[in-house]
Amino acid sequence: MANVMAFVDGFNLYHALDKRDAWGDKPFQGYKWLNYWALCERYVAPGDALAAVYWFTAYVPWKSSSGKAKKARHRILVAANRNLGVLVEWGRFRPVSRRCRAFCGVEYRTYEEKRTDVKIALHIQKLAYERAYTKGILISGDSDLVPAVEIAASIDPDIRFLNVLPVGQNSAELSRIKHAVQIHMTRGDLSASRLPDRVVLASGAELRCPKEWVCPKEEAAPPKDGAGPTSGSRGNENRS
Repeated sequence: MANVMAFVDGFNLYHALDKRDAWGDKPFQGYKWLNYWALCERYVAPGDALAAVYWFTAYVPWKSSSGKAKKARHRILVAANRNLGVLVEWGRFRPVSRRCRAFCGVEYRTYEEKRTDVKIALHIQKLAYERAYTKGILISGDSDLVPAVEIAASIDPDIRFLNVLPVGQNSAELSRIKHAVQIHMTRGDLSASRLPDRVVLASGAELRCPKEWVCPKEEAAPPKDGAGPTSGSRGNENRS
């Protein structure tokens, strides 16, 4: 039985779910209300055990009303996933100056997310050094993480990785990693891993899915009962 640890690149996945299609719609918006433990467990092979899920993310620093609302939704999602045993690792946003790429060339101030890929890389390598896992699940399409996976495999040659690309993403560089297999996340994976619209925490407090993330009834599908670190691996219905 393999000990499996999952590493979720939160912003890489978020931007995949937030992307607009050719008609200007966001077809995956409702799947932002995710149970990250259940999502990762879908990629665990029968007989293996999911030991930990690390979710790397950061709160946005926007001071506008929309920014504050986005941060509030994020806090609710963090609380819901911590309740399931997901381990949240924090990055941060840093103010930077940018220049308009259009004709105006005006310089403006904005923010860029920092430290997430570095933290993911450090966790992958540190836990490999500690022999904490023999199989890793990396949910990301960021090719900057290639060296981290390769170093982990050099630390422990028995380690194998499954690279799960978020919906709509491709990465040729990640696909060429010797010790990794690459697959694509599907709408079915997201639908089966969505949190129920009402979540009751261990404390008895109740969380509700933000209205911006509510799925149409025909698409909404709650995760299987007991999805969390105490349920054990259910295996993977559609992955080998």
